[in-house]
Amino acid sequence: MAGALMLAMAAAHFAYARVFSSSHTFPAKSGSSMQNRLWEASAFGPKLKFRSKDYTTGTNPQSIQVGDFNEDGKTDVVMVNYSGGGAGSVSVFLGNGDGTFQAKTDYATGDGPDSVVVADLNGDGHLDLAVADDTGAAVSVLLGNGDGTFKTHKEYGAGNYPHWVAVGDFNGDKALDLAVTNEGDNTVGVLLNNGDGTFQMMKTFVTAVEPYSLAVADFNNDGFADLAVTGYYASVVSILLGEGNGKFHTHVDYDTGTAPAALIVGDFNGDGKIDLVTANYTNGNTGSASVLLGKGDGTFGAHTDFPAGTGPDGVAAGDLNGDGIADLVVANLIANSISVLLGNGDGTFGSPADFNTGKFPIGIAMGAYSGQAAGSADLAVTNDLSASMSVFLNLAATRIALKSSPNPSNHGQPVTFTTTVTSALKRKAAPTGTVTFKDGSKKLGSAKLAKGTAKFTTSKLSVGNHKITANYSGDGNFNPGASAILVQKVK
Repeated sequence: MAGALMLAMAAAHFAYARVFSSSHTFPAKSGSSMQNRLWEASAFGPKLKFRSKDYTTGTNPQSIQVGDFNEDGKTDVVMVNYSGGGAGSVSVFLGNGDGTFQAKTDYATGDGPDSVVVADLNGDGHLDLAVADDTGAAVSVLLGNGDGTFKTHKEYGAGNYPHWVAVGDFNGDKALDLAVTNEGDNTVGVLLNNGDGTFQMMKTFVTAVEPYSLAVADFNNDGFADLAVTGYYASVVSILLGEGNGKFHTHVDYDTGTAPAALIVGDFNGDGKIDLVTANYTNGNTGSASVLLGKGDGTFGAHTDFPAGTGPDGVAAGDLNGDGIADLVVANLIANSISVLLGNGDGTFGSPADFNTGKFPIGIAMGAYSGQAAGSADLAVTNDLSASMSVFLNLAATRIALKSSPNPSNHGQPVTFTTTVTSALKRKAAPTGTVTFKDGSKKLGSAKLAKGTAKFTTSKLSVGNHKITANYSGDGNFNPGASAILVQKVK
């Protein structure tokens, strides 16, 4: 009976993706990349438009994360390959900085990896990986070399069917520890870091039935890391408040939509308090995203649901349209699409705009893959059955460069700031509009773009260092954005 129960729970873990796929076959794809596609949600205007391209991954790609693994200033991605529950791997795609990626490099993990987290686990300044090995009942740690390569993985024991892994400093020693959801045990496990990227034996804390996804944040503002865990079968999110010593209080549950398969945290209504969003699989029949607004004391209000596509199994948040407000992207496993829900800034979201993906999209990662200014995030989506990654490049993105002359300057000397605004993806349309120059939060002046360039001159800077930014207004085709900070030295 025990063996049969474990097999049943293993099947349930798949979010029905591999169970559903047993009667479906799709043609294999070959090569490192596939055809470019152009997607536009016309009802949302010209700014919600993407150019997409697919890349071949390992078998059954799941969770995906971003990082600069070779430390060249360009965004890279990593994903886990479940491989049918057998010997698994992570695929690392190094970014070229123009929205394209090099061919993947694979590194072995334990069996059936389901999720990956990126962090500096041994304090050497290089990014490392931690992977939840679902059928391997372990967490694999791959220490990074800083050049885009990783050392051989080391496994640490977890519970039954560990699905999701996250990091946080749970005992206040400044080293990042690991937390993992154990679906088969209805627990979350905590593995404390020895400070060198090795980990102690797991300690467990009870959650709601079938813990699935996991997020770490300080929900009650006491300075200690807390845990939020989705209970897939119970349709709740469990909050475990941290004590700061590696231990957690008894979980308190809050209702969500049906079958919350993924979870993210963020301040979605701008009140400075951390909120929750879950993507609700809803038995693969419909789909929604639940928003639970935080009260700042570790408690949450009732969930508000927003429609998505069919069978959501992944969710991410970021600014896609340059308004400074977080938007949601939901991966619709059964619909073979992603839904974009633009944020209103008050914790509510607009109607979904859907874009096609490969078969069974499940993981989402937002990043600046084309080297653009903030506010026009790109997307990377893993497709379980297609063994591919769909990269959606934001066509409303720009690159904003700022320089000054002279620098350093003398007090009272005129300084000219020059900004160049270009399309990040070399579109035919050229950015128009206005650039506002700021010294910190203080406005210095504005100038209109002329052939992509705007200039402003001032002789009123005081002695000292000034943090100057160029803030682009956006236009009908391109999103607002800001340059990196330029330090103007005045003697």
